[in-house]
Amino acid sequence: MKLPKFIRDLLSSPSYMDKDSNEYVSAEKYLRMLFPGVMLPDATGRLVPPEYDMTLDQFNAVQSELESSMEEAIEDAEGQMDDSLDIEQFIELEETIDVRVLMPAGGVVEMQLEIYVLDIPDGAHNMAPDKSRMIYRWHSEDGENTCDECASRDGEIYTNESDIPEIPVHPNCRCSITQDEVDATGQPIRSKPYTPKTKEEKNEIKKDVKNMKISDKGLEWLKKLEGFVKVDGKHVIYDDATGRPVPNGTPLPAGATIGYGHLIKSGEDFSKGLTEKDATALFQRDLQSTYDTIAKQIDHDVLAAMPQHKYDALVALVFNIGPGSAAPENVNRGLYQSTIRKYINDKDFRSNTYPTPESAWKAFRNHGYLDSRRDAEWRLYQNNDYSGY
Repeated sequence: MKLPKFIRDLLSSPSYMDKDSNEYVSAEKYLRMLFPGVMLPDATGRLVPPEYDMTLDQFNAVQSELESSMEEAIEDAEGQMDDSLDIEQFIELEETIDVRVLMPAGGVVEMQLEIYVLDIPDGAHNMAPDKSRMIYRWHSEDGENTCDECASRDGEIYTNESDIPEIPVHPNCRCSITQDEVDATGQPIRSKPYTPKTKEEKNEIKKDVKNMKISDKGLEWLKKLEGFVKVDGKHVIYDDATGRPVPNGTPLPAGATIGYGHLIKSGEDFSKGLTEKDATALFQRDLQSTYDTIAKQIDHDVLAAMPQHKYDALVALVFNIGPGSAAPENVNRGLYQSTIRKYINDKDFRSNTYPTPESAWKAFRNHGYLDSRRDAEWRLYQNNDYSGY
């Protein structure tokens, strides 16, 4: 496995020489994760490197750690930017790392770790779009008995609801918070009293959203929607366009797929096929990016209150249509600019183009090719119906 660029940058940083620095701590952590140092004895008892770089559990742990680091970077950046900006437009894939992964049932599969970075141009925090946005404003009572802490917060503005401190600050505290809609220049449009969530409520919502996964029942249901191709009991590579197995030794078509909807990437080797256990493990790993997309794009309060069957259906939709983005060429492609996202996030939303949530959900038809899948997803979302096709 090659040494990733972000680790090379850490190792070359002058701060790395200081063992108490963040650069040193980060570099050592990732070196231990990426290079577990597993050695195996050969026939003579001499220790030799194994044919794999890490186990599947280690691979998933590393990818999860990389994603957590990106989430922390996003949270830090959001605190310095206008909250109406889409920070996801600045996320870029910096590099991929080819990794030989030992699967639980044996066999080594070529996989890739993905390293993302935030590339935010100078002045992005001033790039407020020409539309209204919501802010939260702290108000302190102006009196001789007002404590210094409360007085210092008077007029303070929070752009993210999760950043609002607990209130009351102390017994008999008379501070209040308003939820203000302002225009692109910061001028108020309307205001209303706001009751902030307690620290426990914020943590519970964040915890629930971060840990949300498809249910076991939903996973089996989604497997049927995705389909698969097996030969002699093992998952084999197939052409997604035709559903036919790809013979070993022949060039892979553009839509070469294995297991449950895993589009084979450059460098991945599935020529030996996959057991059901390995195919399921790969499917669960592929679903992680879908969970992350939903957590980022769907309101956290909405997600926290969403029944499991609705979440399972949403996972199936997003896994199929992708995350989308704010780029103009991605209009009507993916979740980000979709009408169904607006319906889910805002119960008062209305659309002339898609007058109902069902019509917005089923707008992703691919010229009718996906009608049956959208019907199955909507029946689950609306009626808790796991019958599938």
